[in-house]
Amino acid sequence: METTRQTGGCQCGAVRYLARGELGYPHICHCRMCQKAAGNYFLPLAAAKRDHFELTRGEPKWFHSSDLVRRGFAAIAARRCSTIFRKRTSSTSPSAHLMSPMRSGR
Repeated sequence: METTRQTGGCQCGAVRYLARGELGYPHICHCRMCQKAAGNYFLPLAAAKRDHFELTRGEPKWFHSSDLVRRGFAAIAARRCSTIFRKRTSSTSPSAHLMSPMRSGR
C-alpha cells in the first residue's frame, strides 16, 4: 500500500518539506498571529506527526509569534518569504502544523 505524501514550502521555494502519512487535526485558526501569517481572517491548518515530517530543502528561520508557537519561514536577502509551518515550542509536542491547502506529491 502506498503511503500518503504531502509536500509544501514557501513561495520562493527556498524551504521545502515532506510529510508522510495521513494529516490529522484539520482546523481553522482565527488567532491574531495566524491572521497576520495568512493575510486573512483565518488560517487553515493540518497536523503531521513530527517523526513523519522532514525538511527536503533549505533551513527555515524561526519567529516566536507567541509563548506557545514558533513559525518557520525562508529568509532570503534579509527579507521574509511566506510562513510555511508552525511548531509548538515544546519539544514534546507530537506534531508540526502545516498550512493548507497542500498539493499531493508522488
